[in-house]
Amino acid sequence: MEYSDYDLIKGIKDGDGDALELLVRRWYPRIFGYVQKTLGNEQDAYDITQEVFLSVVQNIRAIYPWSRFKSWIFTIAHNKCLDFLRLQRPIETKDIQDMEIPDPSPLPDDLIESSLTVEQALNLLSTPQRETVVLHYMYQFTAKEIARMTHTPLPTVKSRITSAKRLLSKFFREGFS
Repeated sequence: MEYSDYDLIKGIKDGDGDALELLVRRWYPRIFGYVQKTLGNEQDAYDITQEVFLSVVQNIRAIYPWSRFKSWIFTIAHNKCLDFLRLQRPIETKDIQDMEIPDPSPLPDDLIESSLTVEQALNLLSTPQRETVVLHYMYQFTAKEIARMTHTPLPTVKSRITSAKRLLSKFFREGFS
């Protein structure tokens, strides 16, 4: 039997440990992927993802039946990433001209190379741009949902998407021409 997020949350509120396990199994890969893309570091992503689920358990009573769990958990993940980044020293972003572009000749591991190229391209973006792009294109949140989740004005979210698309387009155009 497939349980909805609402059913699992109700079970967790009633003390059902199995419901918690099912909810974590369902959402861990998506939250980990988001955190890893936002932070750019696998080990930090494991730690922050654990903090996200700890926060979910501690605050499960705060979610209402009419709330969307997906938006709620991604908002927690966003806030945990911001907290982590605030504690880190500033990271310099490379200028696109300084970026080493991979050789476009075909390799046996094309899929891995493509993934690494996308990762390099995402690393060109500022943290707010990268987060917005990941939420919009990889997790299919609308600009309005992203604005609500990140407490950012809607025009700012739209601007981040537009400027990131422009930068990524230039990167891929130069990298594969």
